[in-house]
Amino acid sequence: MIVDRNYVFTLYQMGAGAIYSYLQQIEKRIEDAEARVTSTQQARVEQLSKELSSTKRTLTRKSQALIMERQLNQQLLRRIRELEREIERGTTSVERDSHNSSLPPSLDLPWQKQQRTRSLRKKSGLRVGGQFGHRGTTLRQVAQPDQIIIHTPEACTQCGALILSPGPRPFIRRQVFDIIDGRLKVTEHRAMKESCASCRRTTTAKFPAGVRAPVQYGMGVLSRSVYLHLYQLLPVARTAEAMLDLFDCRISAATIQRATRISSEKLVKTEQRIKSAIRNSAIIGVDETGLRVAGQGGYVHVARTEELTHFGFDERRGKAAMDEIGILSQFKGTLVRDGWTSYQWYEQCRHSLCNVHLLRDLIFIEESNPAQKIWTNPFSKLLLKVKDAVAQAKAEPATQLSEQTQNDFRSRYDKLVKRADRLNPPPPKRKAQSDAPKKPAAQLTPRRLINRLQRHRDEVLRFMTDSSVPFDNNGSERDLRMIKLQQKISGCFRTAEGARNFCRVRSYLSTARKQGSSLLSSLERAFKGKPIAFQ
Repeated sequence: MIVDRNYVFTLYQMGAGAIYSYLQQIEKRIEDAEARVTSTQQARVEQLSKELSSTKRTLTRKSQALIMERQLNQQLLRRIRELEREIERGTTSVERDSHNSSLPPSLDLPWQKQQRTRSLRKKSGLRVGGQFGHRGTTLRQVAQPDQIIIHTPEACTQCGALILSPGPRPFIRRQVFDIIDGRLKVTEHRAMKESCASCRRTTTAKFPAGVRAPVQYGMGVLSRSVYLHLYQLLPVARTAEAMLDLFDCRISAATIQRATRISSEKLVKTEQRIKSAIRNSAIIGVDETGLRVAGQGGYVHVARTEELTHFGFDERRGKAAMDEIGILSQFKGTLVRDGWTSYQWYEQCRHSLCNVHLLRDLIFIEESNPAQKIWTNPFSKLLLKVKDAVAQAKAEPATQLSEQTQNDFRSRYDKLVKRADRLNPPPPKRKAQSDAPKKPAAQLTPRRLINRLQRHRDEVLRFMTDSSVPFDNNGSERDLRMIKLQQKISGCFRTAEGARNFCRVRSYLSTARKQGSSLLSSLERAFKGKPIAFQ
Protein backbone atom coordinates (compact mmCIF):
# COMPACT_ATOMS: atom_id res chain seq x y z
CA MET A 1 0.00 0.00 0.00
CA ILE A 2 1.08 3.59 -0.68
CA VAL A 3 -0.85 5.07 2.34
CA ASP A 4 -0.67 3.51 5.82
CA ARG A 5 -2.96 4.95 8.59
CA ASN A 6 -0.52 4.63 11.51
CA TYR A 7 2.37 5.93 9.43
CA VAL A 8 0.35 8.98 8.46
CA PHE A 9 -0.42 9.79 12.15
CA THR A 10 3.26 9.41 12.95
CA LEU A 11 4.16 11.82 10.14
CA TYR A 12 1.56 14.26 11.40
CA GLN A 13 3.19 14.34 14.78
CA MET A 14 6.61 14.84 13.13
CA GLY A 15 5.41 18.00 11.43
CA ALA A 16 4.72 19.50 7.97
CA GLY A 17 8.20 18.80 6.59
CA ALA A 18 7.87 15.07 7.07
CA ILE A 19 4.41 15.09 5.44
CA TYR A 20 5.75 17.08 2.48
CA SER A 21 8.66 14.65 2.01
CA TYR A 22 6.29 11.70 2.13
CA LEU A 23 4.02 13.26 -0.52
CA GLN A 24 7.05 13.79 -2.76
CA GLN A 25 7.91 10.10 -2.45
CA ILE A 26 4.35 9.14 -3.34
CA GLU A 27 4.44 11.46 -6.37
CA LYS A 28 7.71 9.93 -7.59
CA ARG A 29 6.33 6.39 -7.22
CA ILE A 30 3.27 7.41 -9.27
CA GLU A 31 5.52 8.89 -12.01
CA ASP A 32 7.61 5.71 -12.09
CA ALA A 33 4.48 3.60 -12.39
CA GLU A 34 3.18 5.75 -15.25
CA ALA A 35 6.55 5.53 -17.03
CA ARG A 36 6.54 1.72 -16.73
CA VAL A 37 2.99 1.59 -18.16
CA THR A 38 3.95 3.88 -21.07
CA SER A 39 7.10 1.85 -21.83
CA THR A 40 5.09 -1.37 -21.77
CA GLN A 41 2.48 0.07 -24.10
CA GLN A 42 5.11 1.37 -26.52
CA ALA A 43 6.84 -2.01 -26.62
CA ARG A 44 3.50 -3.67 -27.27
CA VAL A 45 2.69 -1.19 -30.05
CA GLU A 46 6.06 -1.84 -31.72
CA GLN A 47 5.53 -5.59 -31.48
CA LEU A 48 2.05 -5.30 -33.00
CA SER A 49 3.42 -3.04 -35.78
CA LYS A 50 6.05 -5.66 -36.69
CA GLU A 51 3.40 -8.38 -36.69
CA LEU A 52 1.16 -6.22 -38.90
CA SER A 53 4.01 -5.59 -41.38
CA SER A 54 4.79 -9.30 -41.49
CA THR A 55 1.11 -10.09 -42.04
CA LYS A 56 0.93 -7.55 -44.89
CA ARG A 57 3.98 -9.06 -46.59
CA THR A 58 2.49 -12.54 -46.25
CA LEU A 59 -0.82 -11.28 -47.63
CA THR A 60 0.92 -9.66 -50.59
CA ARG A 61 2.85 -12.85 -51.32
CA LYS A 62 -0.28 -14.96 -51.05
CA SER A 63 -2.18 -12.52 -53.28
CA GLN A 64 0.51 -12.75 -55.96
CA ALA A 65 0.47 -16.53 -55.73
CA LEU A 66 -3.33 -16.50 -56.03
CA ILE A 67 -3.16 -14.29 -59.11
CA MET A 68 -0.65 -16.64 -60.72
CA GLU A 69 -2.85 -19.62 -59.91
CA ARG A 70 -5.86 -17.89 -61.42
CA GLN A 71 -3.90 -17.11 -64.59
CA LEU A 72 -2.80 -20.73 -64.75
CA ASN A 73 -6.40 -21.86 -64.29
CA GLN A 74 -7.47 -19.61 -67.16
CA GLN A 75 -4.77 -21.10 -69.38
CA LEU A 76 -5.84 -24.61 -68.42
CA LEU A 77 -9.49 -23.79 -69.14
CA ARG A 78 -8.55 -22.45 -72.58
CA ARG A 79 -6.55 -25.59 -73.25
CA ILE A 80 -9.48 -27.75 -72.13
CA ARG A 81 -11.79 -25.89 -74.51
CA GLU A 82 -9.29 -26.38 -77.34
CA LEU A 83 -9.14 -30.12 -76.63
CA GLU A 84 -12.94 -30.29 -76.53
CA ARG A 85 -13.13 -28.59 -79.91
CA GLU A 86 -10.58 -31.01 -81.33
CA ILE A 87 -12.64 -33.93 -80.03
CA GLU A 88 -15.82 -32.52 -81.59
CA ARG A 89 -14.04 -31.85 -84.87
CA GLY A 90 -12.50 -35.29 -84.90
CA THR A 91 -8.91 -36.39 -85.28
CA THR A 92 -6.95 -34.35 -87.81
CA SER A 93 -3.41 -34.65 -89.08
CA VAL A 94 -3.02 -30.89 -89.54
CA GLU A 95 -0.50 -29.31 -87.20
CA ARG A 96 -0.35 -25.59 -86.44
CA ASP A 97 2.94 -24.06 -87.52
CA SER A 98 4.30 -20.77 -88.84
CA HIS A 99 2.53 -20.98 -92.20
CA ASN A 100 -1.01 -21.43 -90.84
CA SER A 101 -0.87 -19.68 -87.45
CA SER A 102 0.97 -16.99 -85.52
CA LEU A 103 3.48 -19.53 -84.15
CA PRO A 104 7.11 -18.53 -84.84
CA PRO A 105 9.19 -20.60 -87.30
CA SER A 106 11.30 -21.82 -84.40
CA LEU A 107 8.33 -23.94 -83.29
CA ASP A 108 7.80 -25.64 -86.67
CA LEU A 109 7.77 -29.44 -86.44
CA PRO A 110 9.09 -31.06 -89.67
CA TRP A 111 9.18 -34.26 -87.65
CA GLN A 112 8.16 -35.23 -84.16
CA LYS A 113 10.75 -33.88 -81.80
CA GLN A 114 12.14 -36.19 -79.19
CA GLN A 115 12.07 -35.05 -75.59
CA ARG A 116 15.33 -33.38 -74.66
CA THR A 117 17.50 -35.27 -72.24
CA ARG A 118 18.31 -33.54 -68.98
CA SER A 119 21.84 -32.37 -68.40
CA LEU A 120 24.08 -34.70 -66.39
CA ARG A 121 25.98 -31.77 -64.88
CA LYS A 122 25.53 -31.24 -61.17
CA LYS A 123 25.82 -28.02 -59.23
CA SER A 124 29.38 -27.51 -58.02
CA GLY A 125 28.43 -25.43 -55.00
CA LEU A 126 30.95 -22.73 -55.94
CA ARG A 127 30.00 -19.08 -55.86
CA VAL A 128 29.31 -17.20 -59.09
CA GLY A 129 32.29 -15.46 -60.71
CA GLY A 130 36.02 -15.99 -60.59
CA GLN A 131 37.27 -18.57 -58.11
CA PHE A 132 40.17 -18.36 -55.68
CA GLY A 133 43.47 -18.61 -57.52
CA HIS A 134 41.93 -17.54 -60.84
CA ARG A 135 44.39 -15.48 -62.87
CA GLY A 136 42.58 -12.23 -63.61
CA THR A 137 43.07 -9.61 -66.29
CA THR A 138 43.44 -6.51 -64.14
CA LEU A 139 44.25 -3.39 -66.12
CA ARG A 140 47.65 -1.96 -65.11
CA GLN A 141 49.70 1.04 -66.14
CA VAL A 142 52.43 0.56 -68.72
CA ALA A 143 55.93 2.02 -68.60
CA GLN A 144 55.92 3.29 -72.19
CA PRO A 145 52.58 4.84 -73.22
CA ASP A 146 51.88 5.67 -76.85
CA GLN A 147 51.09 9.30 -76.09
CA ILE A 148 51.75 11.65 -73.19
CA ILE A 149 49.63 14.72 -72.53
CA ILE A 150 50.85 17.17 -69.91
CA HIS A 151 48.39 19.32 -67.96
CA THR A 152 49.87 22.36 -66.20
CA PRO A 153 48.01 24.57 -63.72
CA GLU A 154 47.76 28.20 -64.79
CA ALA A 155 47.22 29.81 -61.40
CA CYS A 156 47.48 29.00 -57.72
CA THR A 157 44.24 27.65 -56.29
CA GLN A 158 45.00 29.40 -52.96
CA CYS A 159 45.95 32.97 -53.87
CA GLY A 160 45.29 33.09 -57.61
CA ALA A 161 48.83 34.15 -58.56
CA LEU A 162 50.42 32.91 -61.79
CA ILE A 163 52.69 29.91 -61.39
CA LEU A 164 56.17 29.77 -62.83
CA SER A 165 58.22 26.73 -61.81
CA PRO A 166 61.43 26.13 -63.74
CA GLY A 167 63.18 22.81 -63.70
CA PRO A 168 61.86 19.28 -63.04
CA ARG A 169 58.44 19.16 -61.44
CA PRO A 170 56.53 16.34 -59.74
CA PHE A 171 53.31 15.08 -61.35
CA ILE A 172 50.44 12.56 -61.06
CA ARG A 173 49.79 10.31 -64.01
CA ARG A 174 46.68 8.51 -65.26
CA GLN A 175 46.50 6.24 -68.30
CA VAL A 176 43.59 5.65 -70.65
CA PHE A 177 43.52 2.51 -72.81
CA ASP A 178 41.47 3.26 -75.91
CA ILE A 179 41.07 2.12 -79.50
CA ILE A 180 42.47 4.69 -81.93
CA ASP A 181 42.79 4.03 -85.66
CA GLY A 182 41.80 0.40 -85.20
CA ARG A 183 44.33 -0.53 -82.55
CA LEU A 184 44.69 -0.27 -78.80
CA LYS A 185 46.73 2.72 -77.71
CA VAL A 186 47.65 4.04 -74.28
CA THR A 187 47.42 7.76 -73.59
CA GLU A 188 49.06 9.01 -70.41
CA HIS A 189 47.80 12.19 -68.79
CA ARG A 190 50.22 13.94 -66.44
CA ALA A 191 48.91 16.50 -63.99
CA MET A 192 51.88 18.64 -63.00
CA LYS A 193 52.40 19.91 -59.45
CA GLU A 194 53.52 23.51 -59.35
CA SER A 195 54.66 25.68 -56.40
CA CYS A 196 53.27 29.20 -56.10
CA ALA A 197 55.99 31.89 -55.86
CA SER A 198 53.72 34.04 -53.71
CA CYS A 199 52.25 31.74 -51.08
CA ARG A 200 54.51 28.71 -51.56
CA ARG A 201 51.48 26.42 -51.82
CA THR A 202 51.55 23.43 -54.22
CA THR A 203 48.86 23.37 -56.94
CA THR A 204 48.06 20.25 -58.98
CA ALA A 205 46.61 20.55 -62.48
CA LYS A 206 43.18 19.08 -63.18
CA PHE A 207 42.71 16.01 -65.34
CA PRO A 208 40.17 16.01 -68.19
CA ALA A 209 36.58 15.23 -67.15
CA GLY A 210 36.59 11.63 -68.37
CA VAL A 211 39.95 10.68 -66.85
CA ARG A 212 39.07 9.60 -63.31
CA ALA A 213 41.20 6.55 -62.40
CA PRO A 214 44.92 5.80 -62.43
CA VAL A 215 44.22 3.35 -65.25
CA GLN A 216 40.99 2.89 -67.22
CA TYR A 217 39.44 2.05 -70.56
CA GLY A 218 38.34 4.79 -72.93
CA MET A 219 35.05 5.33 -74.74
CA GLY A 220 36.24 3.44 -77.81
CA VAL A 221 36.85 0.22 -75.86
CA LEU A 222 33.62 0.43 -73.88
CA SER A 223 31.45 1.32 -76.88
CA ARG A 224 32.87 -1.51 -79.00
CA SER A 225 32.40 -4.09 -76.26
CA VAL A 226 28.77 -3.00 -75.78
CA TYR A 227 28.26 -3.02 -79.56
CA LEU A 228 29.53 -6.58 -79.90
CA HIS A 229 27.70 -7.81 -76.81
CA LEU A 230 24.28 -6.12 -77.08
CA TYR A 231 23.92 -5.43 -80.79
CA GLN A 232 25.82 -8.27 -82.44
CA LEU A 233 24.55 -10.50 -79.60
CA LEU A 234 27.88 -12.14 -78.74
CA PRO A 235 28.01 -13.74 -75.29
CA VAL A 236 30.30 -12.06 -72.77
CA ALA A 237 33.14 -14.57 -73.14
CA ARG A 238 33.05 -14.39 -76.95
CA THR A 239 32.94 -10.59 -76.78
CA ALA A 240 36.17 -10.65 -74.77
CA GLU A 241 37.71 -13.00 -77.35
CA ALA A 242 36.63 -10.73 -80.22
CA MET A 243 38.11 -7.67 -78.50
CA LEU A 244 41.40 -9.52 -78.07
CA ASP A 245 41.50 -10.81 -81.66
CA LEU A 246 40.38 -7.57 -83.31
CA PHE A 247 42.09 -4.90 -81.20
CA ASP A 248 44.60 -6.80 -79.01
CA CYS A 249 42.56 -5.59 -76.04
CA ARG A 250 42.51 -8.06 -73.14
CA ILE A 251 39.24 -7.03 -71.47
CA SER A 252 37.54 -9.03 -68.73
CA ALA A 253 33.95 -10.28 -68.67
CA ALA A 254 33.21 -8.16 -65.59
CA THR A 255 34.31 -5.00 -67.42
CA ILE A 256 32.00 -5.84 -70.35
CA GLN A 257 29.06 -6.29 -67.99
CA ARG A 258 29.98 -3.06 -66.19
CA ALA A 259 30.06 -1.24 -69.54
CA THR A 260 26.56 -2.57 -70.24
CA ARG A 261 25.28 -1.20 -66.94
CA ILE A 262 26.95 2.17 -67.49
CA SER A 263 25.52 2.55 -71.00
CA SER A 264 22.05 1.67 -69.71
CA GLU A 265 22.28 4.22 -66.88
CA LYS A 266 23.28 6.96 -69.30
CA LEU A 267 20.29 6.20 -71.57
CA VAL A 268 17.48 6.54 -69.00
CA LYS A 269 16.44 9.99 -70.19
CA THR A 270 16.83 8.96 -73.82
CA GLU A 271 14.48 6.04 -73.23
CA GLN A 272 11.90 8.45 -71.80
CA ARG A 273 12.20 10.66 -74.89
CA ILE A 274 11.73 7.64 -77.18
CA LYS A 275 8.63 6.60 -75.26
CA SER A 276 7.24 10.13 -75.43
CA ALA A 277 7.85 10.32 -79.18
CA ILE A 278 6.12 6.97 -79.73
CA ARG A 279 3.14 8.05 -77.63
CA ASN A 280 2.79 11.15 -79.83
CA SER A 281 3.04 9.20 -83.11
CA ALA A 282 0.03 8.74 -85.38
CA ILE A 283 0.56 5.00 -85.97
CA ILE A 284 2.52 2.47 -83.90
CA GLY A 285 2.92 -1.29 -84.01
CA VAL A 286 2.99 -3.41 -80.87
CA ASP A 287 3.80 -7.01 -80.07
CA GLU A 288 5.29 -9.14 -77.31
CA THR A 289 7.42 -12.27 -77.00
CA GLY A 290 8.60 -14.54 -74.24
CA LEU A 291 12.01 -14.19 -72.58
CA ARG A 292 13.59 -16.43 -69.95
CA VAL A 293 14.99 -14.48 -67.00
CA ALA A 294 16.51 -16.11 -63.91
CA GLY A 295 14.91 -19.41 -64.85
CA GLN A 296 11.44 -17.87 -64.99
CA GLY A 297 9.21 -16.79 -67.84
CA GLY A 298 8.98 -13.09 -68.73
CA TYR A 299 7.99 -10.96 -71.71
CA VAL A 300 9.51 -8.26 -73.86
CA HIS A 301 6.96 -5.74 -75.16
CA VAL A 302 7.79 -3.71 -78.26
CA ALA A 303 6.22 -0.46 -79.40
CA ARG A 304 7.61 0.91 -82.64
CA THR A 305 7.32 3.13 -85.67
CA GLU A 306 9.46 3.33 -88.79
CA GLU A 307 11.77 5.75 -86.96
CA LEU A 308 11.54 4.66 -83.29
CA THR A 309 11.75 1.45 -81.26
CA HIS A 310 11.12 0.78 -77.59
CA PHE A 311 11.60 -2.55 -75.85
CA GLY A 312 10.28 -3.03 -72.33
CA PHE A 313 10.73 -6.09 -70.10
CA ASP A 314 8.16 -7.23 -67.55
CA GLU A 315 7.38 -10.51 -65.81
CA ARG A 316 3.78 -10.13 -66.98
CA ARG A 317 2.23 -10.19 -70.43
CA GLY A 318 -1.15 -8.48 -70.04
CA LYS A 319 -2.50 -4.99 -69.47
CA ALA A 320 -0.77 -4.49 -66.11
CA ALA A 321 2.64 -4.82 -67.78
CA MET A 322 1.66 -2.50 -70.65
CA ASP A 323 0.43 0.12 -68.18
CA GLU A 324 3.68 -0.17 -66.26
CA ILE A 325 5.69 0.50 -69.43
CA GLY A 326 3.55 3.60 -69.96
CA ILE A 327 3.06 3.91 -73.72
CA LEU A 328 -0.29 2.40 -74.68
CA SER A 329 -2.20 3.90 -71.76
CA GLN A 330 -1.53 7.40 -73.17
CA PHE A 331 -1.54 6.61 -76.90
CA LYS A 332 -4.40 8.07 -78.98
CA GLY A 333 -3.41 7.22 -82.54
CA THR A 334 -3.82 3.97 -84.50
CA LEU A 335 -2.59 0.78 -82.86
CA VAL A 336 -1.46 -2.00 -85.24
CA ARG A 337 -1.57 -5.29 -83.36
CA ASP A 338 -2.35 -9.00 -83.40
CA GLY A 339 -5.35 -10.64 -81.72
CA TRP A 340 -3.99 -10.62 -78.15
CA THR A 341 -7.02 -9.66 -76.04
CA SER A 342 -5.15 -7.38 -73.62
CA TYR A 343 -4.83 -4.73 -76.33
CA GLN A 344 -8.61 -4.36 -76.44
CA TRP A 345 -8.57 -2.56 -73.08
CA TYR A 346 -7.12 0.54 -74.71
CA GLU A 347 -10.28 2.06 -76.12
CA GLN A 348 -8.94 5.63 -76.37
CA CYS A 349 -7.13 4.75 -79.64
CA ARG A 350 -8.08 3.19 -82.96
CA HIS A 351 -7.10 -0.42 -83.64
CA SER A 352 -5.88 -2.19 -86.76
CA LEU A 353 -5.59 -5.99 -86.82
CA CYS A 354 -2.66 -7.70 -88.52
CA ASN A 355 -4.00 -9.31 -91.68
CA VAL A 356 -1.03 -11.67 -92.08
CA HIS A 357 -2.13 -13.40 -88.86
CA LEU A 358 -5.63 -13.59 -90.33
CA LEU A 359 -4.36 -15.14 -93.58
CA ARG A 360 -2.49 -17.81 -91.61
CA ASP A 361 -5.62 -18.62 -89.61
CA LEU A 362 -7.58 -18.99 -92.85
CA ILE A 363 -4.95 -21.42 -94.18
CA PHE A 364 -5.18 -23.51 -91.01
CA ILE A 365 -8.99 -23.69 -91.16
CA GLU A 366 -8.84 -24.66 -94.82
CA GLU A 367 -6.29 -27.39 -94.19
CA SER A 368 -8.18 -28.71 -91.16
CA ASN A 369 -11.49 -28.95 -93.03
CA PRO A 370 -11.40 -28.70 -96.86
CA ALA A 371 -15.12 -27.90 -96.85
CA GLN A 372 -14.26 -24.47 -95.46
CA LYS A 373 -12.43 -23.61 -98.69
CA ILE A 374 -15.71 -22.29 -100.08
CA TRP A 375 -15.22 -19.09 -98.07
CA THR A 376 -11.63 -19.08 -96.79
CA ASN A 377 -10.06 -19.03 -100.25
CA PRO A 378 -12.21 -16.14 -101.60
CA PHE A 379 -11.74 -14.22 -98.37
CA SER A 380 -7.94 -14.49 -98.57
CA LYS A 381 -8.04 -13.31 -102.19
CA LEU A 382 -10.28 -10.40 -101.20
CA LEU A 383 -7.84 -9.19 -98.54
CA LEU A 384 -4.91 -9.38 -100.97
CA LYS A 385 -6.94 -7.59 -103.65
CA VAL A 386 -7.76 -4.77 -101.26
CA LYS A 387 -4.08 -4.57 -100.36
CA ASP A 388 -3.08 -4.24 -104.04
CA ALA A 389 -5.77 -1.62 -104.62
CA VAL A 390 -4.50 0.47 -101.70
CA ALA A 391 -0.90 0.17 -102.95
CA GLN A 392 -1.96 1.27 -106.43
CA ALA A 393 -3.85 4.24 -105.00
CA LYS A 394 -0.73 5.30 -103.09
CA ALA A 395 1.30 5.24 -106.31
CA GLU A 396 -1.21 7.52 -108.07
CA PRO A 397 -2.18 11.09 -107.21
CA ALA A 398 -5.19 9.77 -105.26
CA THR A 399 -3.65 8.38 -102.08
CA GLN A 400 -6.96 7.02 -100.81
CA LEU A 401 -9.49 4.63 -102.32
CA SER A 402 -12.75 6.22 -103.38
CA GLU A 403 -15.77 5.83 -101.13
CA GLN A 404 -17.54 3.76 -103.79
CA THR A 405 -14.60 1.34 -104.03
CA GLN A 406 -14.47 0.99 -100.27
CA ASN A 407 -18.21 0.28 -100.07
CA ASP A 408 -17.83 -2.38 -102.78
CA PHE A 409 -15.06 -4.13 -100.82
CA ARG A 410 -17.13 -3.93 -97.60
CA SER A 411 -20.09 -5.49 -99.38
CA ARG A 412 -17.97 -8.40 -100.64
CA TYR A 413 -16.48 -8.76 -97.14
CA ASP A 414 -19.95 -9.02 -95.56
CA LYS A 415 -21.17 -11.54 -98.14
CA LEU A 416 -18.24 -13.87 -97.52
CA VAL A 417 -18.67 -13.62 -93.75
CA LYS A 418 -22.39 -14.45 -94.10
CA ARG A 419 -21.49 -17.46 -96.25
CA ALA A 420 -19.08 -18.63 -93.58
CA ASP A 421 -21.72 -18.02 -90.90
CA ARG A 422 -24.24 -20.24 -92.72
CA LEU A 423 -21.64 -22.97 -93.15
CA ASN A 424 -20.65 -22.78 -89.47
CA PRO A 425 -23.76 -21.98 -87.40
CA PRO A 426 -23.24 -21.18 -83.72
CA PRO A 427 -23.38 -24.29 -81.51
CA PRO A 428 -26.54 -24.69 -79.41
CA LYS A 429 -26.31 -23.46 -75.87
CA ARG A 430 -25.93 -26.20 -73.31
CA LYS A 431 -28.42 -26.39 -70.49
CA ALA A 432 -26.68 -25.82 -67.20
CA GLN A 433 -27.27 -28.50 -64.59
CA SER A 434 -27.90 -27.34 -61.06
CA ASP A 435 -25.46 -29.83 -59.53
CA ALA A 436 -22.71 -29.44 -62.15
CA PRO A 437 -20.18 -26.61 -62.41
CA LYS A 438 -20.73 -24.18 -65.26
CA LYS A 439 -18.45 -24.58 -68.24
CA PRO A 440 -18.16 -22.29 -71.24
CA ALA A 441 -19.65 -23.70 -74.43
CA ALA A 442 -16.98 -25.05 -76.78
CA GLN A 443 -16.65 -23.19 -80.09
CA LEU A 444 -15.18 -24.55 -83.28
CA THR A 445 -12.11 -22.72 -84.53
CA PRO A 446 -13.93 -21.51 -87.68
CA ARG A 447 -16.72 -20.16 -85.49
CA ARG A 448 -14.30 -18.17 -83.37
CA LEU A 449 -12.66 -16.65 -86.44
CA ILE A 450 -16.07 -15.79 -87.92
CA ASN A 451 -17.04 -14.02 -84.72
CA ARG A 452 -13.85 -11.99 -84.93
CA LEU A 453 -14.54 -11.03 -88.55
CA GLN A 454 -18.09 -9.98 -87.68
CA ARG A 455 -17.21 -7.90 -84.62
CA HIS A 456 -14.01 -6.31 -85.87
CA ARG A 457 -14.62 -5.54 -89.52
CA ASP A 458 -13.42 -1.95 -89.15
CA GLU A 459 -10.20 -3.10 -87.47
CA VAL A 460 -9.55 -5.71 -90.19
CA LEU A 461 -10.09 -3.15 -92.99
CA ARG A 462 -8.38 -0.22 -91.26
CA PHE A 463 -5.59 -0.29 -93.85
CA MET A 464 -8.25 0.27 -96.55
CA THR A 465 -9.90 3.31 -94.97
CA ASP A 466 -6.55 4.84 -93.95
CA SER A 467 -3.76 4.27 -96.46
CA SER A 468 -1.10 5.27 -93.92
CA VAL A 469 -1.93 2.18 -91.81
CA PRO A 470 0.10 -0.92 -92.82
CA PHE A 471 -1.54 -4.14 -93.96
CA ASP A 472 0.26 -6.21 -91.33
CA ASN A 473 2.29 -5.98 -88.15
CA ASN A 474 5.45 -7.51 -89.59
CA GLY A 475 7.56 -4.55 -88.50
CA SER A 476 6.98 -5.34 -84.84
CA GLU A 477 7.82 -9.01 -85.42
CA ARG A 478 11.05 -8.04 -87.18
CA ASP A 479 12.07 -5.86 -84.25
CA LEU A 480 11.38 -8.70 -81.81
CA ARG A 481 13.28 -11.24 -83.86
CA MET A 482 16.61 -10.10 -82.42
CA ILE A 483 15.29 -10.71 -78.89
CA LYS A 484 14.62 -14.35 -79.71
CA LEU A 485 17.98 -14.62 -81.45
CA GLN A 486 19.75 -13.29 -78.36
CA GLN A 487 18.08 -15.92 -76.19
CA LYS A 488 19.02 -18.70 -78.62
CA ILE A 489 22.66 -17.61 -78.62
CA SER A 490 23.24 -16.68 -75.00
CA GLY A 491 20.39 -18.37 -73.15
CA CYS A 492 18.38 -16.64 -70.45
CA PHE A 493 19.28 -13.54 -68.48
CA ARG A 494 20.33 -14.07 -64.89
CA THR A 495 18.55 -11.02 -63.48
CA ALA A 496 15.58 -8.83 -64.39
CA GLU A 497 17.90 -5.81 -64.17
CA GLY A 498 20.11 -7.31 -66.88
CA ALA A 499 17.09 -7.87 -69.12
CA ARG A 500 15.95 -4.26 -68.64
CA ASN A 501 19.46 -2.95 -69.38
CA PHE A 502 19.50 -5.03 -72.56
CA CYS A 503 16.10 -3.70 -73.65
CA ARG A 504 17.03 -0.06 -72.95
CA VAL A 505 20.29 -0.19 -74.93
CA ARG A 506 18.65 -2.16 -77.77
CA SER A 507 15.90 0.48 -77.94
CA TYR A 508 18.56 3.16 -78.38
CA LEU A 509 20.55 1.19 -80.97
CA SER A 510 17.48 0.13 -82.98
CA THR A 511 16.25 3.72 -83.10
CA ALA A 512 19.72 4.97 -84.11
CA ARG A 513 19.87 2.38 -86.90
CA LYS A 514 16.40 3.36 -88.18
CA GLN A 515 17.43 7.03 -88.29
CA GLY A 516 20.68 6.31 -90.13
CA SER A 517 23.13 7.03 -87.31
CA SER A 518 26.40 5.14 -86.82
CA LEU A 519 25.97 2.74 -83.92
CA LEU A 520 29.53 3.04 -82.64
CA SER A 521 29.36 6.82 -82.73
CA SER A 522 25.98 6.68 -81.01
CA LEU A 523 27.39 4.51 -78.22
CA GLU A 524 30.44 6.75 -77.78
CA ARG A 525 28.13 9.74 -77.46
CA ALA A 526 26.08 7.85 -74.86
CA PHE A 527 29.19 7.10 -72.78
CA LYS A 528 30.16 10.77 -72.94
CA GLY A 529 26.74 11.66 -71.54
CA LYS A 530 25.53 13.21 -74.83
CA PRO A 531 23.37 10.54 -76.55
CA ILE A 532 21.46 11.29 -79.72
CA ALA A 533 18.35 13.38 -79.04
CA PHE A 534 15.75 11.48 -81.03
CA GLN A 535 12.59 13.27 -82.14
